[in-house]
Amino acid sequence: MLKLGSLFEWHTEARYSTSHLKPCNFSEAISADLAIGIFIKKVSEGKCPLISDFDEVKTDDSKIIGVFRTKTGGTSKEPKFVLRTARSWISSFEIINSLQKEKENYLVFGDLTHSLALYGMLEALHSGHNVHHIQKLRSKSELKASVKFEPTFVYITPTQIRFIYSFFITLPSTLNIFIGGGRLNSETKEMAKQIFPNATVHLFYGSSETSFITISDEFTPVGSVGKAFPNVEIKLEKKGSNKNRIWVKSDYLFLEYAEGSNKNLVWQDDWLTIGEYGKIDGDGYLFLLSEDSSRITIADKTMETYEIEDKLKTAENVIDAAVWKIENKLSDYRIVAAVATNGEVHSDKLYDTLKEINKIFKPKKIYKISSNEWPLLPSGKTNLRALKSQNHEQ
Repeated sequence: MLKLGSLFEWHTEARYSTSHLKPCNFSEAISADLAIGIFIKKVSEGKCPLISDFDEVKTDDSKIIGVFRTKTGGTSKEPKFVLRTARSWISSFEIINSLQKEKENYLVFGDLTHSLALYGMLEALHSGHNVHHIQKLRSKSELKASVKFEPTFVYITPTQIRFIYSFFITLPSTLNIFIGGGRLNSETKEMAKQIFPNATVHLFYGSSETSFITISDEFTPVGSVGKAFPNVEIKLEKKGSNKNRIWVKSDYLFLEYAEGSNKNLVWQDDWLTIGEYGKIDGDGYLFLLSEDSSRITIADKTMETYEIEDKLKTAENVIDAAVWKIENKLSDYRIVAAVATNGEVHSDKLYDTLKEINKIFKPKKIYKISSNEWPLLPSGKTNLRALKSQNHEQ
C-alpha cells in the first residue's frame, strides 16, 4: 500500500474556477459535486477513479491507494485507458514547481478525461496554485474571461493555440507556456508568441503512458523536441529492424493499460518503448522520426503528411489542417485533406499553396469545414478518426 505522501491533495491555498464558477476550495468543490474534487477524494480512499465525459466518477475496488485511470489522446486510434500511480505525476509536479518563483495562475484547456488537461489541473491544485479551466474552445466569451483571470502559467496544445489565435485574444500576463500533444511548427510558434507576448515557450514531448520524456530550452534546434526531462533516461536501439527505437526510463512511467492495448509498447526491465523512433545529436537533443504511414511519395519526392498540413495552415482563413491516405484496390493510395476554416477559403488557393512544395501534387479532395464543426478530442487536438469517418470517399 502506498504511503500517504503519494496521494494527490488539494492544497488549502489552491482555487478552481471556470467562466461559470467562482473560485472554490476543496470542500466547496465536494459540496458542489465537482468532478475534480470527487476524483481527488476517490484516489485518497483507495479507489481507482476515472473522470467521465459527463463529470461522473466511476470507481472500482483497488487494494493500492494512489492509483487512478485516465485516457490516451486517441487522435487516430481508439483511446486506451491508462493505469498509473499518483506518485508518478507528483514526481514531475515537484520538478515543474522548482522552476516557479511564486504562486501561479494556471490556465488549463480541454476535457479532464484527457491526461494532459488532468495533469495540469492536478499539478495546480496539488501545488497550491489557482487554476482556471476552459473545457471547450468554441466560445470567445470564455476566452475573454480568462484575460480577467490573468493567467501566468498555461498548458496547451498546438491545435488550441491556433484556435485561440483566430479569436484575437492576447494574454500578456502569462510568463510560461508548456506545449504538448503535437508538433509545433514555426507558424504556430509565432502565433503563441503573439497570444502570449511575455511568455517563455516550453515544448515538451511525451505520452499518456510515459508522461514527460523531453523538454525544449532556448538552445533547442529547429525540429527537435528538446533534451531529456529531469530524471529521465533515454536510449536508442543501435541495430536491427528496430534501429533508432526510443526507450525511456524514469519515475514518471505508467503501470499498465486498464483497458485496450498497444502492439508497439514493450517493457524491458525498467525501460519502456511505445514504438516511436528518433535520433539524438551530439548535444543531446532528440529529433523524432516519422512512421512510414505518414510519408507520401510523389514523382520520386517523399514528403511527410505534416509538411502538407503545415503548408495548408499558411493559407488565408485556415486554422487547422489534416492529411491522410486512402488505400485503393491496386495497393496504391490517394491523398485526402481537410481544413478548418474561419472565413471564406477558395479551393484553387489551397491547391496553389500546395504547389509551392510540389508542383504536381494535388490531393484527390480537400474538405473545407467550419472551425465550429471541426472535430476535436477532449484534449483539444484534432480528431483525425472522426474526420476520416465523416469525409471518407469510397
